[in-house]
Amino acid sequence: MQQNGVRTGYFLAISLLLSSVMYFFASNWSLMAREQKIGVSVAILVLFYLLSYGLSFVKRHSFLSNWLLVAGSLAFGISVALLGQIYNSHADSYMLFVVWLIPNLLFAIFTRYQPFYVTSYVLAHLAIYFFLDPSVVHVTREDVWWFMMYWLIALGNIILFWLTSTGKWHSKPIYYLSFLTFSVSLFGSSFTEVYGPLPELLYVLTGGILFVTFLKWVPSRGFLIVTASLLSLFVLIKFISYMVIYFSEGFFVLMLLLTVLIVWGAVVGINWLRKESTHQKSKWVVFFQEAFTVLVTTIAASIGAISLAGLLFLIMEDERVIDFLFFLSLIGFLGPVLFIRTMNATVRYTLLTMGYMLGVASVLFLEGAYWIIFLLVLVYVWISVPAIPVRLLTQLTFLAVLATKLDEYLPSFEYVLLILFVTQLAMHYVKQLPVVLQNSSLVYALLSLLILTEEYSQSLAGNVVVNLAFFLFSTYLLYRTLHQQNRVRFGIVLGFWFAFLLMKYYDMLWSLLHKSLSLLLLSLVFFIATLWWDRRSKIEWPNSEPSIFTRKALVLLPVILLQFVLIGYQVWSSETILANGKTVKLELVPIDPRSLLQGDYVILGYTISTLDQEDIESGEKIRVVLRQQANGLYSYSGFYEIEGQWNRTYEPQSSDVVINGNTIGSNRVEYGIESYFVPEGTGLEVERNAKYAIVKIGERGDAILESLSNQ
Repeated sequence: MQQNGVRTGYFLAISLLLSSVMYFFASNWSLMAREQKIGVSVAILVLFYLLSYGLSFVKRHSFLSNWLLVAGSLAFGISVALLGQIYNSHADSYMLFVVWLIPNLLFAIFTRYQPFYVTSYVLAHLAIYFFLDPSVVHVTREDVWWFMMYWLIALGNIILFWLTSTGKWHSKPIYYLSFLTFSVSLFGSSFTEVYGPLPELLYVLTGGILFVTFLKWVPSRGFLIVTASLLSLFVLIKFISYMVIYFSEGFFVLMLLLTVLIVWGAVVGINWLRKESTHQKSKWVVFFQEAFTVLVTTIAASIGAISLAGLLFLIMEDERVIDFLFFLSLIGFLGPVLFIRTMNATVRYTLLTMGYMLGVASVLFLEGAYWIIFLLVLVYVWISVPAIPVRLLTQLTFLAVLATKLDEYLPSFEYVLLILFVTQLAMHYVKQLPVVLQNSSLVYALLSLLILTEEYSQSLAGNVVVNLAFFLFSTYLLYRTLHQQNRVRFGIVLGFWFAFLLMKYYDMLWSLLHKSLSLLLLSLVFFIATLWWDRRSKIEWPNSEPSIFTRKALVLLPVILLQFVLIGYQVWSSETILANGKTVKLELVPIDPRSLLQGDYVILGYTISTLDQEDIESGEKIRVVLRQQANGLYSYSGFYEIEGQWNRTYEPQSSDVVINGNTIGSNRVEYGIESYFVPEGTGLEVERNAKYAIVKIGERGDAILESLSNQ
């Protein structure tokens, strides 16, 4: 236990330190020149690798040396993002993640260390995501293109899944991540409007094959649930889309009949499974029956509840339909569930879920004490039906209604969150409750407190107190669950702990700089406290494998050197353009978002971004000629070059400047100067005042945005 506690302490300290570094650079502190920022980022990178190397000689802490090596790889990515900020490269550009990926992938290949596998996988998919959907410019893509991309991503991930599942490549995280990405990618492909119904049919066919595979041939609970959940969501989305198109009484009647058919099919299927299975009482069969029942219930109840409500609204056409739906939910759906004990489980869950949906939809609009009656009924259901799925659904429904209605009566939503936190935390510690319900109560308690850290805005001091309370409480729970050796609860709390760090990045009540200093202080506290605990407890560490640095120093050093070379090359090439490039002045129009790794920036739209009266395809490299006008501004001259071919005969003039770009559809071009990073909180001021951009363009046509001007 003490070993795990010490490991956790060091892990949290490193995580806080990395977060502090990221927050600091994202704040874009105006008092630091770009040379100082580069120097600090390189120094941090060197520090991580030196610490990793130094601790490689401490055999009992080889894990810490390995973690610091991974931290150095992450710090390299932060440094690359900082260079993008300094030289105003695209926010969250796919090239940022490609450059970050290269040495990280080499680390993974040479060390076979799982964290490098996972980060390489994530970086590769982030690069793909931002290539397909850039954050700064809107690229026009055809549905055929998207369909092919979805299937290519799915194909790549199913190959990874096959490699890891057959043991040809040992990586459990990639095993699960690749299947999840494969499933989501196929799910996305089903909504592309190409080739008629082919995308939908392919997805349903593939999903059906996977469902049977994980049910019968290669039994897997997790993969079966993922496949069935996405198929259910697909059916529900398609139902809603068809409802919008065919909104009529006949359509809703047909959907109600479909609901009955789905429930009947589920009952027949489960009965068949019970008869055919040779292990009817095994945990696997019982689990599948419950999971399958819940999934069928969700999809059937959703279609049935929406269809019934829509049909009644079309028939009655007045406000009485809401009162009717409320009493129908209690008498027509919840009543049979409570009083007919011999009812089939699938039918019971479907009626219960429909009753909850109709009840919630009606009490949210009804005035008076209807919601109190509904909550009392929910309490009665909780007591009367002890099945775990029913209680989980009842708990969710109860909290949703309670939170919504209390918000109407209490002075602010902050009180509602506090009530939910206290009550759910109390439920978590009720020992008589099943473990699943204790865990669900812990999730709701932490979620309420986490939202409270965002909602509390009465004062900065109060906000700091609430945030500190969440941090201390979640940290306490981390060590508490670790002591209890409860992996599920530890995973829940750790997820919320990291979610808190991510959410604070977008909390505007206090600056990123102050958050960075706070996280740095907390990191030092964790390091010192863990080091004290480590030495005081005199833990007898088992003989462990030597650190990666000890075993792989000769292959690690060239990769680390490559990182510094990449940073140096980016600095050199950018500084060369700034020093020797030709200065041009361009007209612009800005707006203001935030990049996760690089901080606040404004998106710049240029007059040269649209080539009037030109028909050019998306995805082409282009060289555009800019020409100086009488007012000193540069604008599109009417000439451009694609693949060595000019659009018309071009005769250079002395003021002409050629700039490189990429076509993005609709006669538009992006030049890599569409984002301008600003110190935190100054984006609106820049948006109001900036009218022109001062750009340096090198001899080869590469451009760097140097500054903005209002005149």
